[in-house]
Amino acid sequence: MKNIKLGCLFFVLTMTLVSCAGKKPVVVQNTTTTEKVITETVHDTVFKIEKDSSSYNALLECINGKVRLKEVTQAEPGRILKPPKVQITDNILQVDCDAKAQELFATWKSTYIKENKQEIKEVPVITNVLTSWQKFQIECFWPLVVILLLVVIWNLIKYKFKSSI
Repeated sequence: MKNIKLGCLFFVLTMTLVSCAGKKPVVVQNTTTTEKVITETVHDTVFKIEKDSSSYNALLECINGKVRLKEVTQAEPGRILKPPKVQITDNILQVDCDAKAQELFATWKSTYIKENKQEIKEVPVITNVLTSWQKFQIECFWPLVVILLLVVIWNLIKYKFKSSI
């Protein structure tokens, strides 16, 4: 009977030691790619300037066959144009009208940044799937340890009381 108990004890200890194995990590692969697209656009424009005019009215007279400026009745400048300069020399009329220089063309750049982010997730790779026998061993481990401890304690108590009598 003692050999059967020792054999059962040896069998239980062997099964518990064999069933304990290290757990390997589950392999999961995640890939993230980021793509930046930079679009740069050059814009230009033309400013439309309304028409401008200046006017000059004067009375002329003729003295000894030569034309002369008698009186200026009206001289109006425009928004940009100055009043005209009028000269009469040897019966020749000269009108000069000056304007300020203008720059009417403008350009600018606009930059648009578009960022595409793609995330690829793969299904986890399951390595080391437990068999039904391994699951059974894991479930039975703690009850067997408790039973084993109870048997050892019982045998120690029994042995102690036998030796004291």
